[in-house]
Amino acid sequence: MPKRALLAGLRPAEKFLFSVVILFILGLTFQFLGAFLAAWVYGFRVSEVLSLGTYDDPNYVAASKLIQMLGSVGTFIVPALLFSYLFEGDLFSYYKFRNQTAMVPMLLIVLMMVSVIPFINYMAEINMEMEIPIRALDQLLRTLESTAEEMMVAFTATTTIASLLVNLLMIGVIAAVGEELIFRGLLQRLMMDMVKNRHLAIVITALLFSAFHFQFFSFLPRFVLGLILGYMMFYGRSIWYPILAHFVNNAMGVIYYYFNSRGSADDMLEEIGTSTLIPVAAVISLALFLIFGALWYFQAGRYTTRSPLSGEIERE
Repeated sequence: MPKRALLAGLRPAEKFLFSVVILFILGLTFQFLGAFLAAWVYGFRVSEVLSLGTYDDPNYVAASKLIQMLGSVGTFIVPALLFSYLFEGDLFSYYKFRNQTAMVPMLLIVLMMVSVIPFINYMAEINMEMEIPIRALDQLLRTLESTAEEMMVAFTATTTIASLLVNLLMIGVIAAVGEELIFRGLLQRLMMDMVKNRHLAIVITALLFSAFHFQFFSFLPRFVLGLILGYMMFYGRSIWYPILAHFVNNAMGVIYYYFNSRGSADDMLEEIGTSTLIPVAAVISLALFLIFGALWYFQAGRYTTRSPLSGEIERE
């Protein structure tokens, strides 16, 4: 007889609550472990590497990157494997890694994510123009947004291939794999079991995904991205689709900042779809995305089949 998973008998809501608590605990634990390790390696005090210091110091940036990578692994990847073991009985089967994919749908995923850039940027511009009625809160959130942007620029501003690869690992691979395992692989699945409505579950998970980043003035574009990733997971029925899409989205930003640091790029990537190049670009972007998305839907559908009773999509 196959071994029964330790927490397989919990109800979806109980699994959801348990997962959130463990994510919080492990996230804090690995954040502090990263801080102690970074302080030891780079010669800082723990309080210094945990504070928002100056990003003009290369050693501080390197220490912050180490904390970021360990924090991401501890907040997402380690808990994801733990949850799979506790809920399913092994480390990987909960996330449908083995569900069939193919080259054509994967290529279409790349085209979808490239084509949607102007639309996402336009959503970001709309979000930045929003104002919170409470002036002090508005200023605080804008300050936090600027700090996050400053940190991202410091992390990705590099002129060497080695540093580029580190950034792709940290922001591309680890973030894409970890966040998709937790948000699409775990929380979205539990949410579908809880609310019994797949579209509502995808919307709620996208809201949680965007809120997790604690950046109000980037909330809308991340929410849109969360919706895209959620429907990729549902209709593709494989975690590899949202992982690839998330990686492409993050990697494009990393590569852009790399060339920008070398002086061989301008602000084109971030301005596409904003008022600088008129919102018409965003409309064209959305149209192209929907075309590629429709092609992906039919291609991915060749490897999945829907149950007429449950509405779930299963591998053929």
